[in-house]
Amino acid sequence: MGNISVNKSLHPRKWFRSWILPWLIGAGAFLLVVLTIPDYGLVWDEPGYFHATELEIQWFADFGKNLLAGRVAESIGDDTIKTAWRWNPSLVPHPPFSRILSGLTKALFSPFMDKFTAYRLAPALFFALLVTVMYLWMAAVFDRATGLFSAVSLVLFPNLFGFAHFAVTDMPLTAMWFLTLYCFWRGLKSWRWSLVLGVVWGLALATKFPAFLIPIPLLLWAHLYHRQSYHNNVFSMVFLSPLVMIACQPYLWHRTPTRIVEFLLASVSRAYSLETSYTSFFFGQLYFTTDLPWYYSFFMTAITIPEAILALILVGLITIPWAKARREVMVLFLFNVVLILVTGLFPGAVLYDVNRLLLPVLPFLAVIAGAGFFFLARYLIERIQTIMILQRIKYLRPKLIGVLSLLVLIPPAFDLMVYHPFELSYYNRLVGGLRGAHRRGLEVTYFMEAFTPKFLKFLNEELPPNAAINASFSNFMFEYYQEENRLRRDIRITENRDFDYYILLVRQSIFSKFDSSLLMTIPHPYDAFRFDGVPLITIYKAKK
Repeated sequence: MGNISVNKSLHPRKWFRSWILPWLIGAGAFLLVVLTIPDYGLVWDEPGYFHATELEIQWFADFGKNLLAGRVAESIGDDTIKTAWRWNPSLVPHPPFSRILSGLTKALFSPFMDKFTAYRLAPALFFALLVTVMYLWMAAVFDRATGLFSAVSLVLFPNLFGFAHFAVTDMPLTAMWFLTLYCFWRGLKSWRWSLVLGVVWGLALATKFPAFLIPIPLLLWAHLYHRQSYHNNVFSMVFLSPLVMIACQPYLWHRTPTRIVEFLLASVSRAYSLETSYTSFFFGQLYFTTDLPWYYSFFMTAITIPEAILALILVGLITIPWAKARREVMVLFLFNVVLILVTGLFPGAVLYDVNRLLLPVLPFLAVIAGAGFFFLARYLIERIQTIMILQRIKYLRPKLIGVLSLLVLIPPAFDLMVYHPFELSYYNRLVGGLRGAHRRGLEVTYFMEAFTPKFLKFLNEELPPNAAINASFSNFMFEYYQEENRLRRDIRITENRDFDYYILLVRQSIFSKFDSSLLMTIPHPYDAFRFDGVPLITIYKAKK
């Protein structure tokens, strides 16, 4: 009996499906992101994040030296820690976990690759982990075909795929939110997973403030469906997670309660600060978060998801009442969808940058789409099996699932390929794509990734020697490119009107009056970088 058990546990096919396949899926997602990282420009927050990361890396190096020399106190003094871990909180307000990982990948891989790419390996790893866990969870709740479909569909969410390339907090938070829920679900039956949950949620808390909201839908769901079995999870989250959060943030090692409260108060009052409350460009009008229509987050999410996947989300939502054994986990996903979409209505919350701050909702919508795929496939199989002539087809079920998968996934795969590397500008056909969104007065670009290496090459090759450029609110990015030798040194960057060329990222939510007048009064600029006929960057030449 013992030999039979061992042979079964080591059966190659079972071992492949249980262990190798999930990690192959994650490795494929990681490789896809890594190969496409060089196609994007830096995004708004990355220069500041890179500098903060350098300070933190240096702190680790100094700590190691002081540890060997017996002078640890020099590294853990409050002034030293604040210098390294609290640099410019207005630019880098978020906890450091994702930056620590970016610093690690930069330190390990920058000798072998471009520095920007080395930094960005960390979000690629978060994305790969997210895709892997998506497969594992959906395969466990439904079946392997649904797990594979859900994982692939997740890759094909344009905004999510785009953010997998940027060394900011959005992708790490999205992955850690989903992973926290998975660990909680597993922890209902295993105390070991409860311990993992404590670590994972602690790391999520050390990534970005919204992670503090995760217990709201989680505990509500657990009290409804698993009232007798979630005590280990709660114990771990209450006693282990805060320790992990503090351990990852040296800034909290001194005056710990006060600094945690300060962080929480700053996070829930961002809408009341001029430094952190930005406007959104919505149907041709400018809105602060408090003035946005209540349906803004629902609408912007719906029009930035590929139509075929959106249709399956609706199918998945409709089938929840009839899901029987799978209903409870679908309700967990739904609770998180609702919470994330309504957070913009909370006092002090902010919503801007199209749907960037709503990014954590996308994996939960992907799993609901996966559920819709499962129930639709099962319905079609049941109907087809009643047709006599089709009953003769061998392997009918896998063939039908394959055809349905291709019908749903090929259109968004094509869109992803066409939009690349402007996935953050993606709008679906419900509003007429990017062209229709532009015509209706929606934001077409916002995060500066449109300043691609190809665009920088254009400037380096086409601008005359000693040209003066003014890039409006983007000047700091071109100054950083110049510091990093990505932009010619002879090009002069000016804040004044003595420019030769005016470079304007078409982010209308923060246009100055001068920016707006240029866009409205000069229909034919000197040059423009367009996608689908929509200008993402315009260049105006000064009249001499």
